Amino acid sequence: MSDPQITENISADDLFPSLRELLKNEFGASAQPDLSKLSLGNNVDEEKRLLIPKREEIEIVYGDKVLKWRNDSIRALFQGNRIPPDMEHFPPEYQLFFFRIEEPIATFSKHQELALNDAAFEEIFSAMRRRPDLRRINLMHDLIWQAAAFAMALRPCSEAEYTAMFQRLEKSARTFNKGRNSKNYLWYLREHF
Repeated sequence: MSDPQITENISADDLFPSLRELLKNEFGASAQPDLSKLSLGNNVDEEKRLLIPKREEIEIVYGDKVLKWRNDSIRALFQGNRIPPDMEHFPPEYQLFFFRIEEPIATFSKHQELALNDAAFEEIFSAMRRRPDLRRINLMHDLIWQAAAFAMALRPCSEAEYTAMFQRLEKSARTFNKGRNSKNYLWYLREHF
C-alpha cells in the first residue's frame, strides 16, 4: 500500500511498543528494516473477498513476510496530549492517517457486501470517534478499526488527534450523502485511489 504522493519517514522510536517488540523479534534487535514498507495485510478468500475472523489480530505485511500483531484496544494506542490543528482541509501531517483509513475502504468496497452507502460510513466513523472499541458493527467497521490501529501504531496519536480525524471522516461521509442509497463517498474514494 503506497501512494507516490504521500511519503512517510517512520522512526522505530515512534512505533507503539508492542509493534516495535514484534518487529524486533521478527527481524532481530540489530536489524533495521525499512519501516515505510510496512502495510496492513488482509485475509481474502478465493474470490478476493475480505475475511476478518478477529479484528484484534492484525496482519502486517513487510515484503513477503506476514506478521501477526495483536491489539485489543484502540484506546490503548492513544499517546500524548497533542492538540490537532483544524482538520477542515486535511493538514499535510495527517494525510497519511487518512490514506491508511480510506485506501482499504476503496480497495475492498468493490465487493457488494462492503459497498456501503454514505449513511453507513457516517455511522461507522461516528462510532469510531465516540466509542473506538465498540463491538463489531459489520465487516467494514472491522476493516476501518484495523486500519486505524495500524496507523496509530506507526506514529504517536493523541486521543484529541484521533477524535478530530474521525470527526473529519464522519463529516466527509455526511457531506457526500445525498439520499437514502447515496454512495457518493465510495465513488469519490474509488476515483482517488
